[in-house]
Amino acid sequence: MADIDIDRFLEVEASAIQKDAEVERIIACFKLDPYDILELDVGCVEKDIKMAYRKKSLMIHPDKVKHPKARDAFDMLKKAETDLMDLGKRTFLNSIIEEAKFEVKKAQPLQMAPTDPFFSSPVYNGLVKQKTKDLLIEVELRKRKLMKKEMEAEGEVARKADEVISERKRKQEAQKVWEDQRDDRVQGWRNFQAGKTSGGKMKRKKPSTFRPPKAVAEDSLPYSKRPTTSSASEGF
Repeated sequence: MADIDIDRFLEVEASAIQKDAEVERIIACFKLDPYDILELDVGCVEKDIKMAYRKKSLMIHPDKVKHPKARDAFDMLKKAETDLMDLGKRTFLNSIIEEAKFEVKKAQPLQMAPTDPFFSSPVYNGLVKQKTKDLLIEVELRKRKLMKKEMEAEGEVARKADEVISERKRKQEAQKVWEDQRDDRVQGWRNFQAGKTSGGKMKRKKPSTFRPPKAVAEDSLPYSKRPTTSSASEGF
């Protein structure tokens, strides 16, 4: 094999290794930190964001990389670019990073001057990065809790709306039944007024007969003896 072919082969192999390494780096990044994914500083501008995205997207594009996680890495890269291009999201992220820096500085000894080399060291940058991650996780959890409450509230509103609809439907059905039975009720009342049975036949009224009181025979009355004249005079 000629030397030129060997060099080209090694170049291709090195390029494939670099692409796989970049995929692994992006996958290992914190998903909520687009600066880390695109390897950009806080003071970057839109031109820097577009350039970094284009360079890395060409390197790890799923159609050109055989790495099994190339698609996931590419999706993370695209989201990072979209978030940083959004001025509102970028401003919010910058405020979170500034808060992280403040918290890290506040935790240092009071006698340490702002110009101390510590604040430009990898240790300081690592602390700020970790604090930024903690703050972003806290914000994300609050956002998810709020979304959950909103979904529960929407579900409760939907449930009450369904109850109102069901109650209205029940009343409408009851009203329909009432209207459908109107003619039967009217006819039943007319039959009642006319003295007819439920089958429409006239009811036969029983003739009223007068029954005199039962006569009592005189012989059956108890006999009471009247006092005689002689008996009455004996008392005087």
